[in-house]
Amino acid sequence: MKFNRRLVLGAGAAAIATMGAASAATRNTGGGRAHRTALSALSRYADQHVRDWGLPGMTICVVDRDGYAGFITTGFADIDQRTPVGPDHLFQIGSISKVFTALTLYSMYQEGSLAPAARIRSELPDIRIANAEAVTLQHLLDHTSGLPGNAPAVPDGGLWSGFTPGQHWHYSNTGYELLSRVAAKTDGKQFHDAVEARVLGPLGMRNSHAGIRSGDRDRYAQGYETLYADRPSFRPGPRAPAPWVNVESGAGSVAATSGDMSIFLRFLLDLAQGRGAPVLSDATARAFLANPANAPGWSETAKYGNGLARPTINERQYLHHTGGMVSFSSSMHVDPEAGVAAFASSNIGVSLNYRPRDVTLYACQLFRTAREGIDAPEPAPTQTTAGDPAKFAGVYTSAPGEAFEIRGAGGGQISMRRNGVDSRMQSLAGAFFVSADERFASTGLLFEADGEDIARAWANDVEFARGPVRTYQQPPPADVQRLAGIYDSDDRWSGPLWIIARSGKLWLNNAEPLTLLDDGSWRPGTDEWIPERIRFDGFIEGRPTRLLFSGAPFVRRFS
Repeated sequence: MKFNRRLVLGAGAAAIATMGAASAATRNTGGGRAHRTALSALSRYADQHVRDWGLPGMTICVVDRDGYAGFITTGFADIDQRTPVGPDHLFQIGSISKVFTALTLYSMYQEGSLAPAARIRSELPDIRIANAEAVTLQHLLDHTSGLPGNAPAVPDGGLWSGFTPGQHWHYSNTGYELLSRVAAKTDGKQFHDAVEARVLGPLGMRNSHAGIRSGDRDRYAQGYETLYADRPSFRPGPRAPAPWVNVESGAGSVAATSGDMSIFLRFLLDLAQGRGAPVLSDATARAFLANPANAPGWSETAKYGNGLARPTINERQYLHHTGGMVSFSSSMHVDPEAGVAAFASSNIGVSLNYRPRDVTLYACQLFRTAREGIDAPEPAPTQTTAGDPAKFAGVYTSAPGEAFEIRGAGGGQISMRRNGVDSRMQSLAGAFFVSADERFASTGLLFEADGEDIARAWANDVEFARGPVRTYQQPPPADVQRLAGIYDSDDRWSGPLWIIARSGKLWLNNAEPLTLLDDGSWRPGTDEWIPERIRFDGFIEGRPTRLLFSGAPFVRRFS
């Protein structure tokens, strides 16, 4: 739901160790032999995810419009107690909750108590938003408002919009947090009560909640996080129980059983056909799915509207969303044309940067082919590879003379040889690798190309040039280098941020370049309209002690 470390170094956060997962269990209603075969194939694929990612457990449901429902549970709801995941365990669905928020607001629209074109300033006059006179509730629902992604609702100095509303697409949990406040104000009750009265209750999702509260904790699977937040690690890798966090937000606070999610998936299949009962009228249902915004930030050709992404995958159009919480990760896919839909959730949090999107996509593909009597496609691999290991091979040397060699290791993998010792490597996000060599255990290695050829590797700000003819990048100015460091947060959603000084500039998590703006703030990425802002303050001898990421504080704890 909140700020996830989707950038390169964050994407390499430690994974979960495999630990003799509980045997998968399946159950289903309706269908025939083809459905049972498809469910068995999906069960094997889910087990492979649990093994290769080191997931504690997973719950899955898949439905079709003819009444079939299949369920899979695998792994552990509690590793220490060896409790298998069961059908009654609650899983937090994260940002999939956004469609519940949108449905709640649209039920108010059809009553006439709100309007999609209403401006947020008129609904929440106490919220200060610079450059946001034209921001409407629909802009917030579609992520086209220009608000930053995870700013506090009331940061010092107020909120801001980075572009003219509707001009670009930028995912904003902050926008959905504001929407939940609008819903609570309009209904005159707490937001989670409004969602339960308007959506969960009418649908019959009686085992679900729209607020995550410790009073219900005994019903949840135990959530887990990666053990090491300050370094990349192999998948699978060590993990630890995650802390409990109470949540009530339109950005993501629904928790559900797989049985209840099967009800919701079937509702979405009906919604896609223009049928909104029992939540919306048919006319409102059609309006709900009309006019989604272009969402290139989700995928190149995707659209997004009212909490639902609309990606096109292999020439098929899906309704889709994922969700990441402190201790849970989820995904759903709906194929309206085929009449099949799937949901999956694992009790591992955002620190692993995992979403079971490959599981839910494969589920839809399997059950579509079961309905149509054709061969199912191969699922996406569960293990990463280097692609072409030969392109990485060579000797890499730093300016002071430290060196290592990269070699192909078979199976699309590479290895490192340093000081006569061979070490395993694993790709975590494209050209970013974790290494078993202790020299690079805390930094990993980011390989960088010049044109078609790999030219260098970075261990944070230390450059290793490839080959016998070597040129090195210019370092940033000294005043810029003093800003670099690891900035930590006590907010369990955020984790540490790495500010790296290399190639003449600053980089966020070694992945996104930072651009200094006229007001002294820094903008991540290369698009001029990105609303996120980084500010450094609390300087001691030219070095900041604090970083504000779009108003959220991060502290430099290690000088």
